[in-house]
Amino acid sequence: MIRKLVPRKIREGVKAAIRRVANEGGRLNPGQLNWLPYLPYRDGDPAFAIPDHPAPRHETCSYGLPVPPPPLWRGYGKTNEDYLNSGRDDTATLLKLLKETGFSVQDGARVLDLGCGAGRMLRHLRPFADTCELWGLEISSDCMFWCKQYLTPPFHFATTTTIPHLPFADGYFNLIYCGSLFTHIDDLAEAWLLELRRALSPSGRLFITLHDRHTVELFEGRCRDQWLAQRLRQHEVYLREKDRADMMVVGRGPGSMVFYDLPYFRKIIAPMFEVLSVTPEAYGYQTGLVMARK
Repeated sequence: MIRKLVPRKIREGVKAAIRRVANEGGRLNPGQLNWLPYLPYRDGDPAFAIPDHPAPRHETCSYGLPVPPPPLWRGYGKTNEDYLNSGRDDTATLLKLLKETGFSVQDGARVLDLGCGAGRMLRHLRPFADTCELWGLEISSDCMFWCKQYLTPPFHFATTTTIPHLPFADGYFNLIYCGSLFTHIDDLAEAWLLELRRALSPSGRLFITLHDRHTVELFEGRCRDQWLAQRLRQHEVYLREKDRADMMVVGRGPGSMVFYDLPYFRKIIAPMFEVLSVTPEAYGYQTGLVMARK
């Protein structure tokens, strides 16, 4: 039965990886499992353990929660203060935009931060954690193991994959938010949106952020010297299509940079969601959309 459910290509990849490990005396080379739809913990190590003794002391935020090491910051700041402030500001914007659509996080709510990193935004929902169920999901196992060691409780975490699947019941979450996630989903965007619709409660809210034409205007104007703007201008597709494409993808897979023309994106989601608000620069240079299920 399992053999029928798992595609032949994946089965062969697993067998090849096992053979390579056996041939190399049990050592797995870095990047050897990069074909997997998630990022393995300590990729390249043939085995690992999570210690039960206290780790080196971490600095803490105003909620008393440990701050992750810089390699897990994903470029959000160069200091602890920068990192924490960026999460605080993005979370405050999220809650403000939700409130403007008549939604607030109530006692007993279930909240999902999809693509949570090392809990950069989720930690700022600490005031809700005693009465709500707060989840963070992420394809990086490095982030998830750190979060499970240092941010559980009060939060819950799980490693997920790039495959459109959430291991939760229909309508489980009252709020799902995805900061800078659909900026990196190329071929499977519609499938992921359908899965988010399934997992969202009928009265819930979905918040996502996108690169759009306004982002391009920023990259060609006052944000021209931003690192991503400089990187994008090295690509012919970006230079040729930035002002006219319905959808533009630079790079592929989780490292891709995805741009939408908003009318095209709204056409895609029309059977799934009602757009309640659109806010340029709601998440840095990205546009934020608050949506409800149809």
